[in-house]
Amino acid sequence: MLYKRFHPVLCPLLAMLLAIAAGCRQPSGPEVVVYTAVDRNVAEPILDRFQSHTGVRVRAVYDVEAAKTSGLVARLVAESPHPRCDVFWNNEPVQTLLLADRGLLEPYRPAAAVDLGGQFKDPAGRWTGVACRARVIVYNTKYLARQQAPRSILALTDPKWRGKVAVADPQFGTTRTHVAALFAVLGPDRAKQLLQDLLANDARIVDGNAMVKNLVARADPNASPVYLGLTDTDDVLSGQADGEPVDMIYPDQDSFGTLIVPSTVCLVRGGPNPEPARQLVDYLVGPEVEKELVTGRSGFFSLRAGGPAGTAAARLGLPKGMKVSHQALLEQLEPSSLWTKEHFRR
Repeated sequence: MLYKRFHPVLCPLLAMLLAIAAGCRQPSGPEVVVYTAVDRNVAEPILDRFQSHTGVRVRAVYDVEAAKTSGLVARLVAESPHPRCDVFWNNEPVQTLLLADRGLLEPYRPAAAVDLGGQFKDPAGRWTGVACRARVIVYNTKYLARQQAPRSILALTDPKWRGKVAVADPQFGTTRTHVAALFAVLGPDRAKQLLQDLLANDARIVDGNAMVKNLVARADPNASPVYLGLTDTDDVLSGQADGEPVDMIYPDQDSFGTLIVPSTVCLVRGGPNPEPARQLVDYLVGPEVEKELVTGRSGFFSLRAGGPAGTAAARLGLPKGMKVSHQALLEQLEPSSLWTKEHFRR
């Protein structure tokens, strides 16, 4: 009788308590936490397929364009006493090197990386390359013929391009890596002079490489046009796939070359899910993911001799890359970043 008297009250209360308990229950089955600076439209389908193939739940944290890579690296450093992330999939190498130098990465040598060249994997096994992109000069094909576009980043300082060149904020992403490489290859003094000349030529400093490409694609001669910029192969190829009037030049092919930028994948030391993490690294380094990155619209190149030929490689061939060691990049990262932080204002 007592149960019947209070049944209308107890039933909703019981339902609420059961719902709370269900919400607090830990997810069933294995999971892996990945932080990635690879563009979400590229990384998400790959991570979804890994989850579908393996049954391992993927919890992904993506960066934002304006703070490319740097925000995630800062988070990994802050969390290092109690890591929350298992796998870091970066869109460039130099800040991965920084994490390795701080002892925050767990050595692991995936079997699928056995045929990668030494420049694309860490001798100590702390990171592995996953396809690569290149730094390029993007230009608007509606207003510039190919022969009119500069063949060197040094030529972007020519007064005829005053106010017509865009560059992403050098505190972040592949632009930060590019500046560190210029400090290493040209020497700090010459690199600083180049950057000062760009600023003196009223180069636009914007939030990310995608915005560089967007400004070039939307150039309007009647509204302070930007006809040229420094960006990555993937940004240009995605613009072309969308029908935008952009094309690219590999700069400095008759001198010091352009920067080749491998994406990198690594295990976070002390991550909460080590076994699923190794599964994910194996998958990302393997041939299925490389083929998708290289043959899709992402603008990547294979790191393997005889690997699949992608869109950019098929049309332009592989570029001559800068000869710069990982150690030199790491050594120049902090001084170049401090200099650009002081001198670049938006």
